[in-house]
Amino acid sequence: GIITQYSPVITGEINVGFLDDNQMWSVIIVLIYESGLEVVSMIQKNISTFDVQRGDVVVQDSTTGLVCFTCIFVEGSQSLGCSIEYLCTRTEYNGQLNITRPLDSQNVTKCIDGIYTCDYNISFYDIEHDGAINYQPAYQLIQQSIDGLSPSIITLSS
Repeated sequence: GIITQYSPVITGEINVGFLDDNQMWSVIIVLIYESGLEVVSMIQKNISTFDVQRGDVVVQDSTTGLVCFTCIFVEGSQSLGCSIEYLCTRTEYNGQLNITRPLDSQNVTKCIDGIYTCDYNISFYDIEHDGAINYQPAYQLIQQSIDGLSPSIITLSS
């Protein structure tokens, strides 16, 4: 027999209405054959209404523990910056830093030294237009390995 193949054609836009600020939404998009009877595939897409859309961490110098943190903002954001909290999963090496930004900048980076080698849970938070930190994570990196300073080992002799 003759097999007819259809390629999905996506036209127009999907209107999901108004989304509340500072929310993470998970939307499942289902593509269906023109007949409307058969599901082609399911695609899951996360939609964030936070100002901070993504975060990144780069080790610049492991001998000094110099690590750079970057916040990436949605276009048109009125956020004053981002707050970053990093928590070592194995020790007490934890910290927090704030990065302010010019409103015309979509990315901001701040580097700090003295970060120890560890797997960190890193949370990125919006600093709202009024300067308040929204402590609901906009973006998270879980078990992010950072190769920084080696913890000191102290030996005692008698």
